[in-house]
Amino acid sequence: MPLKNRSIAFIGGGHITEIIVSNLTKTAEIAPQRLVVSEPVAEKGRHLKKAYGISVAEDNLEAVLTGDFIFINVLPHVVSEVVQEFQRAGFPDNKMIITVAGGVPMKAYEPLGKHLPIVRALPNPPSQVGMGIAALAFNAHVTEDLQQEIFELFACLGEYVVVEEEKVNAVMALSSPTITYMLFQAIIDAGVRAGIDRDTATKIVYQTIAGAMAVFKSRQVPPYALINEASTPGGISIESLYTLETYAFKAGIMDAVDSAINRAVELSRSVE
Repeated sequence: MPLKNRSIAFIGGGHITEIIVSNLTKTAEIAPQRLVVSEPVAEKGRHLKKAYGISVAEDNLEAVLTGDFIFINVLPHVVSEVVQEFQRAGFPDNKMIITVAGGVPMKAYEPLGKHLPIVRALPNPPSQVGMGIAALAFNAHVTEDLQQEIFELFACLGEYVVVEEEKVNAVMALSSPTITYMLFQAIIDAGVRAGIDRDTATKIVYQTIAGAMAVFKSRQVPPYALINEASTPGGISIESLYTLETYAFKAGIMDAVDSAINRAVELSRSVE
């Protein structure tokens, strides 16, 4: 079925729900009247309805009955309550669960149906401007046709990758923009230290990072090749690289990502 003919229900009207709704309506992939949210905080529901023209359900069960695809976007410790609520009411057939609840494995939703298609999705913060990367994991009941609809849906947020569920935590750590923002801030501060005003330093560093990524996207060569090109023998750039190596810069980044993965694993175990 074409994605535009689907109805999508959101259990929880938080930040991720708004990002998805915003991008879906902005790209006109799905008409607003095909989107419905169930949100216990009335003010959030009213905001989504006013801002994007979507419907607000009376409760979770009404939202489930309305939607073909059911997004679960609640705090991890609330997922079991939602699943139990659906179990008591009897979860309808011909639905698909898309869980964006952090750290919650797909098996948490298996009590809702032996053959229930389940997608575990992890969009990252740049998805809010359509420049994100989402990790997608499917259980065995998600058909190829359903996968194509999910690809179309998440393309509205940027790019996506398909991974095995056990790799989701690694993607969560790798796709966080915080290390990038810290690097951005550090180079700006270096410019300020050198006597450049902060606004000018910010403009210089932003354009350098954006331009460097544009070169990579255009040429698709390994980063080390671009580093070699920019490093004149005995020049300025190679000197900065040497200084970074004395601080084990790459090892520090790799350890930071590894520690984030370990923390994600800990949080996943706490909600299983």
